[in-house]
Formats: sequence, structure tokens, C-alpha cells
Amino acid sequence: MAPQLPALTLEELSDELGSRTRALALLHWLHAQPTLPRELPARIDGLSHRAWKTLREKTVWAPPLHVAEQQSVDGTTKFALRFGDETVETVRIPAKGRDTVCISSQSGCTRRCAFCATQTLGFRRHLTAAEMLFQFMVARGRNVVFMGMGEPMDNLDEVLRAVNVLTQSPAPQLKAQSVTVSTSGVLPGMLRFLSESKASLALSLNATTDETRAQLMPHTKTWPIQALLQALRDDAKVNPRREHFIEYVLFAGVNDTDADADRLAGLLQGVPSRLNLIPHNPFPGSPYRPPTDERVEQFHARMREHRILSLVRWPRGREIAAACGQLALRATAAA
Repeated sequence: MAPQLPALTLEELSDELGSRTRALALLHWLHAQPTLPRELPARIDGLSHRAWKTLREKTVWAPPLHVAEQQSVDGTTKFALRFGDETVETVRIPAKGRDTVCISSQSGCTRRCAFCATQTLGFRRHLTAAEMLFQFMVARGRNVVFMGMGEPMDNLDEVLRAVNVLTQSPAPQLKAQSVTVSTSGVLPGMLRFLSESKASLALSLNATTDETRAQLMPHTKTWPIQALLQALRDDAKVNPRREHFIEYVLFAGVNDTDADADRLAGLLQGVPSRLNLIPHNPFPGSPYRPPTDERVEQFHARMREHRILSLVRWPRGREIAAACGQLALRATAAA
């Protein structure tokens, strides 16, 4: 397979260019571009013309077409990017000093979570590591979350390569704890990810019983809640400094009762993690509703009473369908 920029590691670039110094020069050039060039230049400062010509002629450089861009009143920006025949969505979420880029790992999704708009697209194809990195280079931020379209654990080889490149020196040089990979709960992938990467893991839990979870996330019947949480407990013994996140989307009348809160606190005992409470972000055709703000605050208060480290992730970019669970190319189709 032809090498793909920007998904080559520093070591691979050093081998291709015959010099670590040349590889460093290429990385500095690559990540200093204010916009992605449609074609690679004939010359780059600091690179041997012959070595670069050889790599340039055999490498694949396929940046996305910028199909559309929308900005929310809160500053959240959604990008529709086309790779070949597929269009995916990438989101930049602003915050003081640390913008976060939400990356898609698949076109569509292999999973069928009932509350997520992406599942309405079906599965189209996996994205390459280069396509994930191009999303980062378009949106740009100091934090990266693999929480866009797709189930990262079903495309783990490419996701791991993208994470390795994002965290390598001298560029992009993100901290491992600044990269988070989310999963709906694919246990074999979780175990491999935890053993091969230093990045953070976010488990989308969303229920306190296996029965309710199977209703929301039908594919999860294979891996019960206790098995998923035990994987995090076991990893904490080996990697005590790694951050785990538990994502819990709240649905009115489904998983937002005081009893759910109490069960959730019990489940998380011995799991060193941060709990993110996320009011459901509705989309056309969704069978679920978000709880009232008051109910969300009551649920959050109960978690604090149980001494569970938690916060509410209030919607960002909901009105442009850029919030958690809303990515389905609707604005692109309508544009």
C-alpha cells in the first residue's frame, strides 16, 4: 500500500526520507500550513530535493473537499468534509485555551444506538488514519475526542495509528491525556486499546441495567455492564494515571430516576473515572426526549451526594445539529 500523508509516523518518515532531520522538517512544514494545500509542493525547505521527490511521487495526499461549515451561537463549528465519495462531519468546540476537535472514525456507523442520529445513515466505510488526521488539521485544537461518526473500536488499527501520530513529537505533539477515544462498549476493542495506547478512554454507558442498555444500544447484549467496568478497574491497576470517562446520556423517563442515580453510583465504585452527564440531544424521528433541566440538576446532585466526580455536559451546537448524537449530514443534504 502506498504511504499516506499525514498518517506516517516520525520513524516511518525518517526511513522514507533517509534522515530524521528531513523527517522533522517535513513534520514542521506539514503542521504549519494555515490551510491544507490541494497538492504537495515540489520543494520544502530543509528537505533534500531528491529524497522528497521520491516520497512525493509515491505518497498519497488526499485532503478533503470542504463541503460546508456552520457555526453555532456558542461558537461551536461543524465541518462537512468529503473524502472521495463519502462525506463526514467534524466538530470544533471552543473553550478558553483548549479548543476540542471531535473526529469521526467511520462514514456512518457499524452500531445501532437508538438515540444517535448517525445510525440512521447505516455503515458506509471505515475512515483511514490519514482521513482522521485531516479532520484534525482542518478543525485544529489542543484536545481531540474520537466521538464523531462511527464506533472507533470497530476501526481500531486506523484509530491507533491516528492517535500515535497526534501524540508524537515534534508535531502535532498532543498530550496523551488530551486525546480521548470513545466507545459504545466493544469489549475486545477496549481491551486492546487499553493495552496498546496511553490515550484516555470514554465508555458510553447510558444505563444502569443490562436490560435498559440493550434497549438503547442493541449490540451491547454481548458485553454486560459489569464486564465493561471491570476492564476499566483492571486497567487502573496497571495505568493508574490514565483518565477514564463514563458518558451517561440522560433520557426522560428511561434512565433519569433517583433509583438510576443510586444504581449508577454503585456501579462506579472502584472505577476511577469522571462521569459526564449528557442530556439527550434530540433529532427528527428520535423516540426519546431529554429530561428537564431541573431533573438533570437533581440527578447530578444525587451523584455528588454519592461522592461521584461528575459534571453536566450541557448541549453545545444543538441548533446546528453538532451536539453529541446529532451527526447525520442533515445540514449538508439540505445545503
